[in-house]
Amino acid sequence: MTQRPRPTASRRISRRTLLRRVGLVTVALGGATAGGFIVSHSRLYPDAEPATALRFLERREYAIVAALADTLFPPGNSIGLTGMEARVPEYIDRWLDGLSADKASEYRMMLLVFEHGTLAFGLRARRFTDLPLLARERYLRRWETTRVYSRRMLATALKTSLGTAYFAHPEVRASLGVRSSCKTPADEAPREEWL
Repeated sequence: MTQRPRPTASRRISRRTLLRRVGLVTVALGGATAGGFIVSHSRLYPDAEPATALRFLERREYAIVAALADTLFPPGNSIGLTGMEARVPEYIDRWLDGLSADKASEYRMMLLVFEHGTLAFGLRARRFTDLPLLARERYLRRWETTRVYSRRMLATALKTSLGTAYFAHPEVRASLGVRSSCKTPADEAPREEWL
Protein backbone atom coordinates (compact mmCIF):
# COMPACT_ATOMS: atom_id res chain seq x y z
CA MET A 1 0.00 0.00 0.00
CA THR A 2 1.34 3.34 -0.96
CA GLN A 3 0.78 6.29 1.23
CA ARG A 4 -0.54 9.52 -0.12
CA PRO A 5 1.69 12.47 0.32
CA ARG A 6 0.48 14.82 3.04
CA PRO A 7 -0.62 18.23 1.86
CA THR A 8 1.89 20.92 2.61
CA ALA A 9 1.32 24.50 3.54
CA SER A 10 2.43 25.50 0.10
CA ARG A 11 -0.50 23.68 -1.52
CA ARG A 12 -2.93 26.17 -2.97
CA ILE A 13 -6.70 26.02 -2.63
CA SER A 14 -8.48 26.26 -5.94
CA ARG A 15 -10.97 29.02 -6.61
CA ARG A 16 -13.77 26.46 -6.92
CA THR A 17 -12.98 24.97 -3.49
CA LEU A 18 -12.83 28.41 -1.92
CA LEU A 19 -16.19 29.41 -3.42
CA ARG A 20 -17.78 26.18 -2.22
CA ARG A 21 -16.52 26.68 1.32
CA VAL A 22 -17.58 30.33 1.44
CA GLY A 23 -20.97 29.36 0.02
CA LEU A 24 -21.45 26.65 2.63
CA VAL A 25 -20.52 29.02 5.45
CA THR A 26 -22.88 31.67 4.07
CA VAL A 27 -25.76 29.19 3.80
CA ALA A 28 -25.08 27.87 7.30
CA LEU A 29 -25.00 31.37 8.80
CA GLY A 30 -28.10 32.43 6.87
CA GLY A 31 -29.97 29.31 7.95
CA ALA A 32 -28.98 29.80 11.58
CA THR A 33 -30.07 33.45 11.49
CA ALA A 34 -33.39 32.62 9.81
CA GLY A 35 -33.94 29.79 12.29
CA GLY A 36 -33.29 32.17 15.17
CA PHE A 37 -35.81 34.67 13.79
CA ILE A 38 -38.42 31.98 13.25
CA VAL A 39 -37.97 30.53 16.72
CA SER A 40 -38.17 33.96 18.34
CA HIS A 41 -41.34 34.81 16.43
CA SER A 42 -43.05 31.51 17.22
CA ARG A 43 -42.92 31.66 21.01
CA LEU A 44 -46.16 31.36 22.90
CA TYR A 45 -48.01 34.50 23.83
CA PRO A 46 -48.51 35.31 27.49
CA ASP A 47 -51.84 34.37 28.98
CA ALA A 48 -54.15 37.30 28.39
CA GLU A 49 -56.55 38.39 31.09
CA PRO A 50 -59.45 40.06 29.29
CA ALA A 51 -62.05 41.81 31.41
CA THR A 52 -64.79 39.83 29.67
CA ALA A 53 -64.91 36.57 27.75
CA LEU A 54 -63.55 36.99 24.24
CA ARG A 55 -65.96 36.41 21.37
CA PHE A 56 -63.75 36.80 18.31
CA LEU A 57 -60.11 37.47 19.14
CA GLU A 58 -57.71 34.67 19.98
CA ARG A 59 -55.13 34.96 22.75
CA ARG A 60 -52.36 36.14 20.42
CA GLU A 61 -54.58 38.74 18.74
CA TYR A 62 -55.77 40.00 22.11
CA ALA A 63 -52.11 40.39 23.16
CA ILE A 64 -51.35 42.33 19.96
CA VAL A 65 -54.30 44.69 20.46
CA ALA A 66 -53.39 45.13 24.14
CA ALA A 67 -49.76 46.01 23.31
CA LEU A 68 -50.86 48.39 20.55
CA ALA A 69 -53.46 50.01 22.84
CA ASP A 70 -50.88 50.65 25.55
CA THR A 71 -48.44 51.96 22.92
CA LEU A 72 -50.98 54.47 21.63
CA PHE A 73 -52.35 55.33 25.09
CA PRO A 74 -49.46 54.67 27.51
CA PRO A 75 -49.45 55.04 31.28
CA GLY A 76 -49.18 58.67 32.34
CA ASN A 77 -50.92 60.12 29.28
CA SER A 78 -52.79 63.42 29.69
CA ILE A 79 -56.21 61.74 29.88
CA GLY A 80 -55.07 59.46 32.69
CA LEU A 81 -56.41 56.17 31.35
CA THR A 82 -54.24 53.61 29.56
CA GLY A 83 -55.49 51.64 26.59
CA MET A 84 -55.94 48.56 28.76
CA GLU A 85 -57.77 50.49 31.48
CA ALA A 86 -60.16 51.81 28.82
CA ARG A 87 -60.65 48.18 27.77
CA VAL A 88 -59.75 48.83 24.17
CA PRO A 89 -59.05 45.15 23.34
CA GLU A 90 -62.46 44.10 24.65
CA TYR A 91 -64.16 46.82 22.59
CA ILE A 92 -62.28 45.69 19.47
CA ASP A 93 -63.26 42.09 20.21
CA ARG A 94 -66.97 42.99 20.37
CA TRP A 95 -66.68 45.17 17.28
CA LEU A 96 -65.03 42.38 15.25
CA ASP A 97 -67.63 39.90 16.46
CA GLY A 98 -70.31 42.10 14.89
CA LEU A 99 -68.54 42.46 11.54
CA SER A 100 -68.97 40.16 8.59
CA ALA A 101 -66.59 37.20 8.59
CA ASP A 102 -64.48 38.46 5.69
CA LYS A 103 -63.97 41.94 7.17
CA ALA A 104 -63.15 40.54 10.61
CA SER A 105 -60.59 38.13 9.17
CA GLU A 106 -59.01 40.99 7.18
CA TYR A 107 -58.56 42.89 10.45
CA ARG A 108 -57.07 39.75 12.00
CA MET A 109 -54.55 39.56 9.15
CA MET A 110 -53.68 43.25 9.62
CA LEU A 111 -52.87 42.53 13.27
CA LEU A 112 -50.63 39.61 12.35
CA VAL A 113 -48.80 41.55 9.63
CA PHE A 114 -48.17 44.38 12.07
CA GLU A 115 -47.05 41.98 14.82
CA HIS A 116 -44.60 40.03 12.70
CA GLY A 117 -43.57 42.97 10.53
CA THR A 118 -40.71 43.47 12.97
CA LEU A 119 -39.07 40.54 11.21
CA ALA A 120 -39.84 41.63 7.66
CA PHE A 121 -39.53 45.40 7.96
CA GLY A 122 -37.59 46.06 11.14
CA LEU A 123 -35.11 43.18 11.02
CA ARG A 124 -35.68 42.46 14.68
CA ALA A 125 -35.73 39.04 16.23
CA ARG A 126 -38.57 40.04 18.56
CA ARG A 127 -42.26 40.45 17.84
CA PHE A 128 -44.05 43.76 18.39
CA THR A 129 -45.63 42.47 21.61
CA ASP A 130 -42.19 41.50 22.99
CA LEU A 131 -40.64 44.93 22.44
CA PRO A 132 -40.32 47.48 25.27
CA LEU A 133 -42.65 50.49 25.10
CA LEU A 134 -40.13 52.90 23.52
CA ALA A 135 -39.18 50.39 20.83
CA ARG A 136 -42.88 49.76 20.10
CA GLU A 137 -43.41 53.52 19.70
CA ARG A 138 -40.45 53.79 17.29
CA TYR A 139 -41.72 50.78 15.33
CA LEU A 140 -45.20 52.34 15.03
CA ARG A 141 -43.68 55.67 13.90
CA ARG A 142 -41.75 53.85 11.16
CA TRP A 143 -45.02 52.35 9.90
CA GLU A 144 -46.64 55.80 9.95
CA THR A 145 -43.85 57.52 8.04
CA THR A 146 -42.80 54.83 5.56
CA ARG A 147 -42.85 55.54 1.84
CA VAL A 148 -44.82 52.32 1.27
CA TYR A 149 -48.48 53.31 1.00
CA SER A 150 -49.97 49.99 2.16
CA ARG A 151 -47.92 50.01 5.38
CA ARG A 152 -48.99 53.59 6.16
CA MET A 153 -52.63 52.69 5.57
CA LEU A 154 -52.41 49.59 7.73
CA ALA A 155 -51.00 51.66 10.61
CA THR A 156 -53.70 54.28 10.07
CA ALA A 157 -56.46 51.65 10.09
CA LEU A 158 -55.19 50.11 13.32
CA LYS A 159 -54.76 53.49 15.01
CA THR A 160 -58.23 54.63 13.90
CA SER A 161 -60.00 51.54 15.21
CA LEU A 162 -58.14 51.61 18.53
CA GLY A 163 -58.70 55.35 18.84
CA THR A 164 -62.42 54.86 18.27
CA ALA A 165 -62.47 52.23 21.01
CA TYR A 166 -60.48 54.39 23.42
CA PHE A 167 -62.46 57.59 22.94
CA ALA A 168 -65.78 55.73 23.27
CA HIS A 169 -65.00 54.79 26.88
CA PRO A 170 -67.19 56.79 29.32
CA GLU A 171 -64.30 57.88 31.56
CA VAL A 172 -62.30 59.14 28.57
CA ARG A 173 -65.32 61.01 27.26
CA ALA A 174 -65.99 62.50 30.70
CA SER A 175 -62.37 63.63 31.11
CA LEU A 176 -62.62 65.37 27.71
CA GLY A 177 -65.96 66.98 28.61
CA VAL A 178 -67.86 65.27 25.79
CA ARG A 179 -71.63 65.46 26.12
CA SER A 180 -74.01 63.66 23.80
CA SER A 181 -77.02 65.68 22.73
CA CYS A 182 -78.65 62.93 20.67
CA LYS A 183 -78.67 59.98 23.03
CA THR A 184 -80.65 56.88 22.25
CA PRO A 185 -81.76 54.19 24.71
CA ALA A 186 -78.83 52.08 23.49
CA ASP A 187 -76.43 54.88 24.46
CA GLU A 188 -77.78 54.92 28.00
CA ALA A 189 -77.00 51.26 28.63
CA PRO A 190 -73.33 50.66 29.47
CA ARG A 191 -71.44 48.35 27.14
CA GLU A 192 -70.70 44.87 28.43
CA GLU A 193 -66.94 45.31 28.06
CA TRP A 194 -66.95 48.37 30.36
CA LEU A 195 -68.70 46.73 33.30
